[in-house]
Amino acid sequence: MDAALSAESVLEWIADRDDWLMVFDNADGGCQVVEKFIPPGNGGNILITSRDKGLARITSGTCLEVTEMGEDEGITLLLKSAMIENNSVNVATAAQKLVAALGCIPLAIDQAGAYVMSCGCGLDHYLELFMEHRAKLMSDEEFRGASLYNKTTYGTWEISIEAIKCRTEGKNKAQSLAAQSALTLHEIFAFLHHDNISEDIFKSAALNFMERRDEITNGLPQSISLLDYKTLFLNDDGKWDALQFEAGIRVLVSFSLIKSVGKLYSVHPLVQTWSRDRIPVTNSDSYYDVVSLLLFGLTRLLHCCDTSVPCITKHYIIVTSSLISAPQCCT
Repeated sequence: MDAALSAESVLEWIADRDDWLMVFDNADGGCQVVEKFIPPGNGGNILITSRDKGLARITSGTCLEVTEMGEDEGITLLLKSAMIENNSVNVATAAQKLVAALGCIPLAIDQAGAYVMSCGCGLDHYLELFMEHRAKLMSDEEFRGASLYNKTTYGTWEISIEAIKCRTEGKNKAQSLAAQSALTLHEIFAFLHHDNISEDIFKSAALNFMERRDEITNGLPQSISLLDYKTLFLNDDGKWDALQFEAGIRVLVSFSLIKSVGKLYSVHPLVQTWSRDRIPVTNSDSYYDVVSLLLFGLTRLLHCCDTSVPCITKHYIIVTSSLISAPQCCT
């Protein structure tokens, strides 16, 4: 039997009934993927879980955002996963510090608890290991946690990046370009302060670059050659390409790699740390130079009176320390 015809028959059979629940779990394929499997009519109930906010259109806007886990919930999950029943003050304090370092991310907390339980080490000891061997611990498939989710913390985010990379090779040109922009932004965001990243930073740098590119070529360090139209989101005419910038942002938001509030963007501290951890050490200096030029060289050096300088200087000052810092809070 034809698969499409069979699916259509099943949907019609479901539509003739009222007492049914259909669940689309982790539906990240977009509206076009989900809609073709929704039974006709108004009977029954549908539950969709997804990182893609765009799917809210299917539910007529009836949606609930699941925010980060709270600290108390994180501590409870950690102690349960580690099978620790000791409620002493020392254990509670150690659990609080570890949950904060893990950014209150449930998968990371569950994975840490699995390690503690399996190895029989204390929470303080795991925290010490995490601060020194973060990338290895978050990627270790031997300790994937007690849940049925068969991925490590870093492995989960890596899947998202691989999916974006696949889009760059797709036949849809618009989606391919959006994915390329997303990868560029992802690499740059890794070296910024994780919060309040403004679109104006990128726009100002791009416009200043085009306005004084002759002076830039002759007067600034050789590292200026690291910047190009793609990195600065300039179109072929040398103008700021807001559409392409926003297309990249939408891709990152759809994979929950960043959050967006208006024209301000943020990255979860642990997600950002993973972003830096996955970049080869030999390439880190190049990325650092690009971000430094974006934030400082092209704006403060060229437009000292620009009103955006205080915000940009803040990001520039923080980027140097963020290269070696670990997540410090749950926000």
